[in-house]
Amino acid sequence: MQLYQGCLFLLFGVWWISFVTSDMRLYPIVTHYDIQANQKYGNCSIQELGEVEWNKTYVIELQIYRTLQDLKAYFSLSVRALDGLIKNSLLSRWIDGCEFVRQPYRERLMKTFYDTVQKNSKIPRCPLKPGDIMILNITPSALPIPVLIPETDFLIEAKTYTRARTELILETHWEGSLMRPEKIKKGGRRKTQ
Repeated sequence: MQLYQGCLFLLFGVWWISFVTSDMRLYPIVTHYDIQANQKYGNCSIQELGEVEWNKTYVIELQIYRTLQDLKAYFSLSVRALDGLIKNSLLSRWIDGCEFVRQPYRERLMKTFYDTVQKNSKIPRCPLKPGDIMILNITPSALPIPVLIPETDFLIEAKTYTRARTELILETHWEGSLMRPEKIKKGGRRKTQ
């Protein structure tokens, strides 16, 4: 009986070491992005940096033309299921943009992503005044993605409105695939539809 338990313990140890040492992270590979700003409120541009598909950085610059005091933002993360037949929303959240920048800890889930982006970005506090420039430095491979999410295609939408949600200020869409490192190295990127 002790030999049996010893073999099980050894087998579990080998499994644990292989599990811990393997890179289980998912890397977001962005295949398409679109960003539009309402010219009445500001101008937006995006610059893509990096040559490696799994380690690109996107620098978004927003120049403010009008005073913006109250902002309402909508974020949505959707994944494809059943070969693209179904789009499941994993995260869908409305937040008060100015309040979130002042106290990000109130939205714990959004804060995990915000902390990563904020480290290398210039995000002015509200109210945003004419002439202010917001620079967002986003590196998708640095974002914390839960290991439990399977490899799949994704769609991220972010929209910013005036407080009354009457006018759209900024809208952006990001499409791509969540992939493990071994598939990236083998060139196993799937085609998005």
